[in-house]
Amino acid sequence: MTLTELANFVTTKLSDTDTDSVTVCKSFINRRYQMIWDTGLWTESMGVVTQEVAAGATDISLSDDPSIFFYQSSSDIGSERKLDFPVALKFTEDGKTDGLNMLNDSWMTFFQIDPNAWEDVTSRRANPTNFINLPKDSSGNCRLKPVPVPKTAGNVFVLGKLNWVVLGDDDTPALNGVDNALLAFAEGDMLERARQYSKAQIKYQEAAAQVQIMKDLENGQRQSISRIIPYTYNDYDFHGSVGDFGPKN
Repeated sequence: MTLTELANFVTTKLSDTDTDSVTVCKSFINRRYQMIWDTGLWTESMGVVTQEVAAGATDISLSDDPSIFFYQSSSDIGSERKLDFPVALKFTEDGKTDGLNMLNDSWMTFFQIDPNAWEDVTSRRANPTNFINLPKDSSGNCRLKPVPVPKTAGNVFVLGKLNWVVLGDDDTPALNGVDNALLAFAEGDMLERARQYSKAQIKYQEAAAQVQIMKDLENGQRQSISRIIPYTYNDYDFHGSVGDFGPKN
């Protein structure tokens, strides 16, 4: 459903279809969509960036446009989309194909373990195996500090969480199964707007349950590894009543 369709559904259900109510409902839907987007590393919220890294670089700005695999509309393609923060990195030295995974940790940990690597002592330079998230630059690009500082030039391949982008009227939310959660949240917000607080709480409980269903879909159906485990038995007496994959009905 598009943003307009979601808002029309809620306002029609509440018999509150004037222009101002529809506009307010759209703002509620966008706010709730951002809230749900921020709650997890949803498959549709991830993107990848490949960035060149110079030898001796003490910080890396992820300025290249991310590759995005799920779009809410054609308007989602462009400069609005950036990485919000890195999740996993790999550094590959120029001229080589195999890279090193870079792990994230706190500033304090790396400084305590090896201050010389932190302070870019030349003798400590090597292919980086860790990184620290730094504040974003003035253009909103993610920045990270490689640890140790790279001795040779290369590339970082970054998997990261994409920033949230506001829904336009004809945009469809990208997250799988989010429509029902947005409808429940928006109806609750509209009821609160009308000062019907008890009814609103019921809709919020429904919305929370719908978000949990989204998480179950993500973890149980998409991000899990399904296995078929043969049923084994040792007693020949059960051979006629037990199949290869469990008891026969």
